[in-house]
Amino acid sequence: MTTGNPHRLRAFRNRIAASPDAILVLVALVIFMDMAIYGLLIPVFPEYAPRLGVDESFVGIIFGLYAAMLLLFSIPMGLLSDRVGRRPLIVAGMLLLALATALFGFSATVTHLIVARAVQGISAAATWSAGLALIAETCDPARLGERMGIALSAVGFGTVIGPVLGGLLFEYLGYTATFLVPAVLVAAVGLVVLAVPVRTCRQNDRSTMLPGKNRRLLAACAVVVVAVAATYGIVDPYLPVHLHAAFSASPATIGLVFAVLAIAAILAQPAAGRIFDRHGGSRHLIGGGLLLSAAAIVAAVQAPALPLATAAVFVLGLALSCAIVPVMPILAGIYRDHGSQGAAYGIYNTFYSLGLAAGPFAGAALIGRVPLPALFLLQAGALAITGAAGWLAAGRAGRR
Repeated sequence: MTTGNPHRLRAFRNRIAASPDAILVLVALVIFMDMAIYGLLIPVFPEYAPRLGVDESFVGIIFGLYAAMLLLFSIPMGLLSDRVGRRPLIVAGMLLLALATALFGFSATVTHLIVARAVQGISAAATWSAGLALIAETCDPARLGERMGIALSAVGFGTVIGPVLGGLLFEYLGYTATFLVPAVLVAAVGLVVLAVPVRTCRQNDRSTMLPGKNRRLLAACAVVVVAVAATYGIVDPYLPVHLHAAFSASPATIGLVFAVLAIAAILAQPAAGRIFDRHGGSRHLIGGGLLLSAAAIVAAVQAPALPLATAAVFVLGLALSCAIVPVMPILAGIYRDHGSQGAAYGIYNTFYSLGLAAGPFAGAALIGRVPLPALFLLQAGALAITGAAGWLAAGRAGRR
């Protein structure tokens, strides 16, 4: 070993620390792992739940608990990352996720499952709030939309890979290994983040949750985030029911339709961010995206054949992505002067989880009173109203 090796290693680590590209890759990897673990349970739990003596209703509690923890802890974690730094929160979040995943593998009681899912939601609050804030403060603001779009694409990859990985591991290795193998991978990613000396700007010791100005713009962003998340909250549990009732779609076919939805988001999010960076267009991207989402939902529900419904779902994925991605750099701009990027994305996560939880609950309240297609049409109407209001408001404010 030569004496130059430690110097070369140190220089390499410093280049990574100073590279926004490397930071983007790390954060995208963290987000991917979180979503993959989230989806890991989807094909496994229905097989395992009967062994614990729980029925289908408990499945909803387990999945809703994740959103509840994300809702409760996102803002506190974001504010904490403003004070202690991004990397400690990301590393802590990944280690918590590894612990929660391993706990799933050894769960022998309902209490174990509840604790594991709660810890998983808390870890997501830490990694998402700190990770997105890290991108915002290390990236050139002129490219932030594209970078956020790329980071959010990791959600689509994780959504597709997680259930597939969970199903394969469960089938060939059994329940415990299904969670222990990913737990080791998550812990390894956390250690990689720990090994990289991420450089960020000095944090604000008095980070604020609400800015002194631009509160109307912040409220508008919150409405958009809730609208998009609530749409996913309705589509995820109820579109499979519609597809099965209307076209006798099998579980495998339904899985492919949702893969199309995820692929559309993967393709559209970086493109929408790039368009916003170069041309602005929040009025067209957000307002137009919500209006197009409404039209796509109507088309999917009214489609006479499954291929047409699948095409409409693809358009829905594109449109929702166009609506949500510009919110990310807008939030960064609101909080940039306050040094509170953690607060910005804690608020983003809070409102996203609020919409994600509100969608299924609203659907459950209405499903016994209105036909299933009417539920989708009501959501389409809400999207259309929100999109039209946003389009008009942006026009009056003179925003691009």
